[in-house]
Amino acid sequence: MDRVVSSKVFLTSPRLQEFLTYIVSEASAGRGGGIRGKSVAVDVYHRKLKGDAGINLVRVEARRLRRLLTEYYDTEGNSDAVHIAVDPGGYCPRFEFADTLDQPPKSMEEPAWPLRWPRLTAVLAVPLVGLVALVAFLQMQPNLELPFPAKNEGPAREALREHSILSLQAANISEQAQGMLFPVFDLKRQALALGMFRHAIELDDALSSGHAGAAQTLTVMGMFSPDQDAAERFLLDAQAAADRALQIAPTDAWANGSKAFALAATHEYAHALKYAHIAFDLAPNDGHVLDLVGMTAIVADDAELAALASDPTRLREGTGRFGSRNIWGVSQLMLGNYTETVEAFKGAAASGAPVSPPSLLLQAVAFDQMTDDRKAEALMFELRETWPDFPALSVVDAMFREGSHAKRVVLMTLEKFPD
Repeated sequence: MDRVVSSKVFLTSPRLQEFLTYIVSEASAGRGGGIRGKSVAVDVYHRKLKGDAGINLVRVEARRLRRLLTEYYDTEGNSDAVHIAVDPGGYCPRFEFADTLDQPPKSMEEPAWPLRWPRLTAVLAVPLVGLVALVAFLQMQPNLELPFPAKNEGPAREALREHSILSLQAANISEQAQGMLFPVFDLKRQALALGMFRHAIELDDALSSGHAGAAQTLTVMGMFSPDQDAAERFLLDAQAAADRALQIAPTDAWANGSKAFALAATHEYAHALKYAHIAFDLAPNDGHVLDLVGMTAIVADDAELAALASDPTRLREGTGRFGSRNIWGVSQLMLGNYTETVEAFKGAAASGAPVSPPSLLLQAVAFDQMTDDRKAEALMFELRETWPDFPALSVVDAMFREGSHAKRVVLMTLEKFPD
């Protein structure tokens, strides 16, 4: 166990080091039969057992642990005398001696993430077919402009065309899908964008943009999906897609940003921020990358980075709709600048950005912190009248880090103005 947790494979995953240490120590002490998702959630991740959030986090982390163990024994640990395995469906480790190891059973092998695509295809088949057909039609018309102008002009576009017409088409589709990434809380919109990224991957699996875009949309769907089982699958698939994007293009800003966002969603905050800073340094003016950096920083509770990435005075390049104004508003709430929070969300609405349930909630929080109960109560009333089914607590839990200032003040407002 000590060799595994100190390996390069586990070096950047401190929580998974703790997870493995905990379950191996419990099993070695004869308490393996008592290892449950609840005990891991409480003892390793310090989560309160309210609802299923903590249990679902443990399920996601257990799958990541299995993948890292497989990677370790395929590389650094291939000559270890004893292998540690954690079978699906439980958390008690199993110990195998190298001289008796057989091929792992099929149930232990994680399928590649694209194989799960048919589940979503069944839901999106009709609208997605129409959307892809529209994209193809527009690309075939010589006198029509694409809905979102491509960034790959000049030499880059020519290089893609020389490589393959399908590669150029895949890049165009990925860029068009970028324009659908906001508003974040519209999960149907996210699913359609995912369908386009998936189509780009089918056309050219070697272009990182399709995988990076898929990772971004899958992370959003995993964070905010009301179906916990589906959310778990989305987050696992997001990690696989981000890893594939980085494998193809390790210096691509979007690939690094999508990896950062996917890690933040599974509470690997330090690791997430490392990738976020890399993405920021690689593309300090790319609007889509800056949004990814900002969203990662919000989830990881780095208010300064969120404000830097969403600074209204920063030049932004790219096409489609950006979420920078709303990200700036959240960053100011995190910093305690409540007047700026209100102005940011008002400015976002004035510029054409959609008014969403979280934007009303966070404005109410800002007014509450400024002791303006009348305006706070009016906003909370508007929120609940307009979106009566908005799951405020689960959204807040996904957006803000446990113990953070932002999470504390939002929960105070929700408690002060109950349904």
